[in-house]
This record gives sequence, C-alpha cells and structure tokens, in this order.
Amino acid sequence: MAKKRGVPAHGRKSARFHRARKKRYLVVAGGAVTERQYFKQLESIYDVVIEYQQKNESPEHLADFACTLKKEDERDISTDCYENIWVVVDVDDFHDHSKAAKICKDNGIELIISNPCFEVWLLDHMKACPPSYTLTPDVESAAARAGIVGGNRNKYVNDELIDSEHLDAAIRNAARHNTVENSQGRNRLTPHHEQEYAPWTDMSKVIETLKSNKQS
Repeated sequence: MAKKRGVPAHGRKSARFHRARKKRYLVVAGGAVTERQYFKQLESIYDVVIEYQQKNESPEHLADFACTLKKEDERDISTDCYENIWVVVDVDDFHDHSKAAKICKDNGIELIISNPCFEVWLLDHMKACPPSYTLTPDVESAAARAGIVGGNRNKYVNDELIDSEHLDAAIRNAARHNTVENSQGRNRLTPHHEQEYAPWTDMSKVIETLKSNKQS
C-alpha cells in the first residue's frame, strides 16, 4: 500500500487532496527496449502510471539506484508514494543476485528475476516455456516464432498479444515451470550451471499486484 504524504509544514494540503490520481509504480531494469515497451503496455491495461528507469548495470547497482529513487520520491509531497517498486533483472548477463536480493529486502523493494531472460515471461503469454530452454537464444527464438516479439533483433513486443486474456494465460503457464524444485535454483540466486537452473520468472507477482490494486 502506498505511503501517504503528510501535510506540508506551511499548512497547504498537497494536490492529491483535490483530485484523484492514478496509482504510481516504479520499475528499475536493465532492458532498454523490450521491458520498457512491455511495462508501457501494462500502464494502459491497468490504468496506472509505471515509471520506467533503465540502466545497463548489475542487479546490485540497479537495486541501489531503486533505493535512491525511493528516497527521493518519499521526500516529494506533491503526490502519493509509489505503490510498489520492482527491480527487474535477467540471469543471462549477471549470475549473482544475492546482494541485490538483500538490498531489495531491506528496503521494501521487490526483486523480479527471469531466467535466463525476460522473454521467458513473454513466451508464457502464448505457451509455457519448455523446461529445456535454459539458454537465452533458445527462449528468444521461441518467443519470435510464437509471434510475441518481432521487429529489429526481435526486441519489440507485439502489443496486441498483451491483454487480460493473455496475461491470465501467462500466469498459468509460468506456474507450470515455476515449480518447487526450480525455486531452489531461484532462491540460490547464484547459478553456476544452466542445467541446474531451469526457466523461471517472477513476473506473475507484478501482474497479480496490478490486478489486485486495480480491484481495490
């Protein structure tokens, strides 16, 4: 739940008391194209504001950056705080997520991991990502064949396939490979062999939160 602002010291109420504002979320991620476009589409579906901040940095540095933005937002009395803050990362480029996990946990931020890449979640919109797809090229090629991505280097999301029906399908399909056994690899956060870390995505948590907050 968003933290509510207090009344400024000079006694004037902030603008949020005068008109309803859309709920605000923050995403800090490494993806410059695919993830940015995807979260922009979620804005339209759930009628919210999702501020997307991108840096080509390690999960640890992204988590630190998210903490900085959270503190800045909490000092801003002109609107409500972010409902949720998500640090969205892959495993293909950075294998050690333990420091990022601790930073996020200590600061009320959610670390959202997809292994080996974000396209696992995108493929889930069309079908469950096969457990044998542990390498990024395999997942990216499958997502392209399924039509969920296309364009230059298959970096662009097919917005027509990002709707409530396909989002519900993605949650169901993700549950098929987000098994208890696979969660052991997810919770270790430091996979050394692809074979020991089957496809996984935490993106279902993001969608469930958006759905829940829209209904409340």
